[in-house]
Amino acid sequence: MKKFVSAVAILLLACLVLATFAACDTEEKDSLVIYNWADYIFDDKLTDFKNYYKEVTGKNIDITYVTFDTNETMLTRLTKGDSNVDVVCPSEYAIQKLIEMDMLVPMHYFDEEQYTASFSVNVNKDIYEHNSDNVEPGIIDKVSATFGNINVEGKAEPVSMVDFFVPYMYGTLGVLYNKYAFMDLGIYDEEILNRANWGILFNDNGAGELLSEGLTGSILMKDSIRDSYAATVFYLLESGRLDGLKNKDGVYYTEMPVGELINAVDDQLLDCVKQVLTNQKSQLFGYEVDFGKDDLLTGNAYVDLAWSGDAMYAVEESWNDELGEDGDYELAYYVPHSTGNIWFDGWVVPKTHNPEHLDAIKLFINYLNRPDVAAANLLEIGYSASVKSDVIKQDDDARAVLAEGYNVYAPELWDAVDEDGNPIAQDECDFADWEEFELYFFHNSYENEEGDIVSYDEISGSNWRYPFESAALNADNYRNIDSLGVMRDFGDKNHDVVTAWNYSRSAGVNALPLLGWTMLAVAVAVAVVFLILRIKRVARHTVRTHSTDAEG
Repeated sequence: MKKFVSAVAILLLACLVLATFAACDTEEKDSLVIYNWADYIFDDKLTDFKNYYKEVTGKNIDITYVTFDTNETMLTRLTKGDSNVDVVCPSEYAIQKLIEMDMLVPMHYFDEEQYTASFSVNVNKDIYEHNSDNVEPGIIDKVSATFGNINVEGKAEPVSMVDFFVPYMYGTLGVLYNKYAFMDLGIYDEEILNRANWGILFNDNGAGELLSEGLTGSILMKDSIRDSYAATVFYLLESGRLDGLKNKDGVYYTEMPVGELINAVDDQLLDCVKQVLTNQKSQLFGYEVDFGKDDLLTGNAYVDLAWSGDAMYAVEESWNDELGEDGDYELAYYVPHSTGNIWFDGWVVPKTHNPEHLDAIKLFINYLNRPDVAAANLLEIGYSASVKSDVIKQDDDARAVLAEGYNVYAPELWDAVDEDGNPIAQDECDFADWEEFELYFFHNSYENEEGDIVSYDEISGSNWRYPFESAALNADNYRNIDSLGVMRDFGDKNHDVVTAWNYSRSAGVNALPLLGWTMLAVAVAVAVVFLILRIKRVARHTVRTHSTDAEG
């Protein structure tokens, strides 16, 4: 009887355990589908968001993370209508296109009441903290000025992009160069390079003459239509090639604000750009997307058109202990003083999102503007986070993230230990204290032996990790934020721009040598096939001959 009772008890216990596991397996979870650039978020922060989501809503969440490599790939997927993604991170001109096609949901992030009105009863508003005040206001001003009146398909009233997107990362377009190679060429000079400006990419000293014979064949151009177009327009303007020319509305190009000039694609300007890019080929080492840094460090090339995040990463990786008295960065990044491009990526919600995921969507977007999360992402990605630098500098958690990531001796922020858990001495850290790191990271400066604060960038004296801050500091000298323009979508002229770019890239390429090599390859292939068939034929003849001899 006892055995029977014991067996029954064990059976009941087993059923209870199975039921418990079954309940766990069927526990309801929320979901979120993120569509983002590859390597464009610190992976640990996705895990941290799951914990945060559990804290705020009391529910678990599954995250599906899908990546794209270009805005065009992303646009194709979304416009096909077969995508079920909840939140996407395009560039500003792609967001413009999505708004024009009426494919996005307005979020009104900068109106907390509107943004949070859709929260379900699951969201604990006592824990939730709205982070829109952390965003750099200069971004909003730039986007409002450039995309404040977007015409939406099928709607009478224009809308503003600010109501549809939340800033994430941003950066500038500029010149990455090997400063020690420039020293050898005798052009690493503030006056020389600030006179050449964008002409550096065209080996022009600013007066229509060669900047240096040594640059010929050592220049890289970005294999990107929009970026190359912008750099060329800037060069046309500052070199005087647009003097006296008017656009289709009768306005002189030289009198257009940079934000308008950078988006002008009328036939006359397009022809000018095409001609300059075609002529530039004689100065180029080649075109690149991701490998410019390697060519600059190996000496294959000396200068490259670059995005700020990639450029600053390359600069940090170029530290050489054998340069200068105490070591130095071999590469440098320069945004010409005359004009430039500033760009933004931001989060948007397509109309095809799952409405049941709206809590997760909005909590995730807002979470990314928390200072410690922004610090982790800018550390991982290399580009500038939209969160204000002062917000990051004043947050202990954010400071701790950067102190650990950059190996700063700051025991008040993190445990300075190595991989084995052993304490790291101050002289083994890359920065002796937070103050030294803050000068470097936020101001691109250091304190010299005389106690003076000196910029690492001898040419422009600017820190392009934070262009709004840099522009404000240098506004009385040479830089105003209005000199940085934002590019819009080319619209109906996009095909013409692509055609001009393809012509410029292929111009001068003689098809006859290619045809000759092709014909030679075909001839060789035919000869090989003929030889194989001949060998097989001889072999069969030999076999038959031996067979006949054997029968005889």
